[in-house]
Amino acid sequence: MTEKVHVLNFLSDATLAELNAESELERHARQIGTLAGRAVARLRQAPERLNDQESWNNLRSSADNRAEEIRQAAVRHTQEWRRHAEKSYEQARQHARAAARDYPVHVALAAGVAGFIVGAALRIGRTRRAR
Repeated sequence: MTEKVHVLNFLSDATLAELNAESELERHARQIGTLAGRAVARLRQAPERLNDQESWNNLRSSADNRAEEIRQAAVRHTQEWRRHAEKSYEQARQHARAAARDYPVHVALAAGVAGFIVGAALRIGRTRRAR
């Protein structure tokens, strides 16, 4: 019994670390071997799958169906965005009409200020281009 304890004490921490590293190495090697086996199996099946016309037809059909679904979704989204834009535009027009009706002097002054700013910006731009 004492011999076994002596043997266990004989193993240092470095030796135990090496044994653990070997087990990790073996685990990685096993994973690589599994992946390689799967790859070889798929490569062996590849000619059968490539020559199978039914598989190609199924693939083409599913791709066509998916493309049609995407097209229909795009049309739906476009219609929704258009309706939303039209609704927002109409609301903005109603607000502008209401503001012009309720505050005509303010609107006229705001239009004058906006015109002055645009005119000044055009004049400054023309002056800079002339140099």
